[in-house]
Amino acid sequence: MNRIGLIEVVSQFVGRLLKDELDSKLYFHSQNHTLNVVNAVIEIAERTNLSAEELLIVEVAAWFHDVGYTTQYKGHEKISIKIAKQFLKELKMDRAFVNKVVSCISATTYPQSPKNKIEMVICDADFYHLSREDYNEFENALRLEWEKLLNVVYQDKEWNLMNLEMLTSHEYFTIYGKEKLQPLKDKNIQKLLRKMQG
Repeated sequence: MNRIGLIEVVSQFVGRLLKDELDSKLYFHSQNHTLNVVNAVIEIAERTNLSAEELLIVEVAAWFHDVGYTTQYKGHEKISIKIAKQFLKELKMDRAFVNKVVSCISATTYPQSPKNKIEMVICDADFYHLSREDYNEFENALRLEWEKLLNVVYQDKEWNLMNLEMLTSHEYFTIYGKEKLQPLKDKNIQKLLRKMQG
């Protein structure tokens, strides 16, 4: 199956699954998050000199990386891997390809530990939102998701401190992440510090 054909069937399958099965209280880990990660993977991959095969692996992994949320919240990566393996097997994709997709999904487990270039790309894509100008919309969505789904409620001060810890302890792995995304993330850190002082 060629690249376009594969991405088409994968995106249709995942899109349908997320639309039909995701809890509506997943304000952050929504269908939109998956689309954002897929787009970020393409952007980062283009600047990371991936081969066509590597791009295909990491793009497929990006589509599947959060489908496990359709079944469970904690440990969703294991379910994502199971669904991806099953689907790719049915498409008769070769084992080496499937194993690399699985490794990419597995690498997104927090705390992230990518072992190679493609895993670094998906890990950076998964946390691309930390560098976005509208970052606070994402953190608000996550806060609401935890409140409604996990019954975890934070006071503003507590939440801001945790957020700051997340932003400052997180690191990008690819050169593009370090050179392009990190300075944008630093701006969000400064914004958050100003908010906390205000």
